[in-house]
Amino acid sequence: MFDLHLGGKRGKSIAIADIGGGSVAFAVVSIRPNTPTEILAAERQTLPLEGRTKEATIAALEANFTTVGEKALRTYRADKKNVLPIEKIYCIVRSPWSRSKSVRAAANFNVPTLITPQTIAGLAKEALADEKELDQKQLLEAAVVRVELNGYETRLPEKKTAEHITVTALISDWDPDMRASVAAALGKIAPHVTAIYSSSTRALLSALRELPDHEEDHLVVEIGSESSTLTVVRSGAMEEQRVVPEGINSMLKRIDPSGMPEQSISLIRMLGRDQCSSAACEEIQNAIAKAEPDLVRSFADGMAACATSHKLPVKLILVGQSDFLPWLSKFFTRIDFTQFTATTQPFSVEALREPQQLQTRMTGSPSEDIGLAIGISLVNREESRR
Repeated sequence: MFDLHLGGKRGKSIAIADIGGGSVAFAVVSIRPNTPTEILAAERQTLPLEGRTKEATIAALEANFTTVGEKALRTYRADKKNVLPIEKIYCIVRSPWSRSKSVRAAANFNVPTLITPQTIAGLAKEALADEKELDQKQLLEAAVVRVELNGYETRLPEKKTAEHITVTALISDWDPDMRASVAAALGKIAPHVTAIYSSSTRALLSALRELPDHEEDHLVVEIGSESSTLTVVRSGAMEEQRVVPEGINSMLKRIDPSGMPEQSISLIRMLGRDQCSSAACEEIQNAIAKAEPDLVRSFADGMAACATSHKLPVKLILVGQSDFLPWLSKFFTRIDFTQFTATTQPFSVEALREPQQLQTRMTGSPSEDIGLAIGISLVNREESRR
């Protein structure tokens, strides 16, 4: 159940599916040793910004997932140079369809003891057995993300000796209706290819390790279509996570309930670039100011829940639709959330908007898709250990 190691060096073709609250993407990439990951085919489709029920959203995403998957595979197979069969599909499931939690278990040996894969797996299973909040019948993943020997993180703990070991695992469950929908789409797209499921939390934490100025303690704010996720990371491992019922759709409805979403997005994009000076820009700016108090309350509630046991790190990493990131970066910097930070200082915000911010080397189109870049980062990390 728990993924402990990976190894193997031959070139391979891997598919990546990115399943969000309002968009889906499918890509095929080529992974070869000492070579940038090449995107051989990729498609993304986004749902129109409109109100719909959960059931309607899942049905629409399933249809889009099938469409982008089949289209990307046709493109891949049409190129005669792509002779390798696709070995597996990594499916990354985002909020609101998945939720994650960090669990830990420790053991004292009192004498230096050889650490084996069985030692780590046993502690991981013990930690999972004690978890009661997530639905283990709908488990998405269970992965060891950190091992500490004698109090120090150790990347390759097997075959080392220690008197004390702590194992941290990231576990995630997912919505059963979306689970059935994804299975149905994969049955049409690639019924004979093995699927490996991962939460967006795991993929994102893997990608953030590649930031040049990576800090072990930070708050990740991932803005989705229907909701946002706050994830507290300490010592490189997830500590707490909360979902805030505010996403791009609800923000747009607050800002301009009677307007056209596309027009509002265009104006917000221009405001973020300081390129907006018309009357419409002034009107949308006033509307944003009126909407912000409600947004502050929603995010403050989420932060308060995350800060119950410890105050939040001052470093905030913002992930979301690029059009909104400049405005939201200013929002989280300017608004007084200092009651929740460990230093009682404003958040230091870094917006993750371009793949170039990560150290993942990749070529091909669309190399600007941050969602696929995050997925590729996870795939590279996992496949390099197989």
